[in-house]
Amino acid sequence: MRNSSLNIDYLSPTGLIGFWVLFIGLIFTGLMFYFVFFRLNENDDSYKDRKRKELEKENQKEKIARLYPKGKYY
Repeated sequence: MRNSSLNIDYLSPTGLIGFWVLFIGLIFTGLMFYFVFFRLNENDDSYKDRKRKELEKENQKEKIARLYPKGKYY
C-alpha cells in the first residue's frame, strides 16, 4: 500500500504532527534526564526527617558519653 492512500504523510518527521511529536518527545526526555540524574543528588529531607536525624545524633552522643564517662579518676 502507498502512504498516499492512507494519508499518513503528516505523521512523518517532516510533517506537522510528526515534528511536534518529536519536539515534545525531546522535551520529555530532557526533563526525565534532569529529574533522574541531577535531582537525585539534592538533599530534599523534610522537616521531620531533619529533626529525626538530629535526635538520633544527640542520642548517639549521649550513649557514647555513658560509655566513656568523665569522672574524677581521669
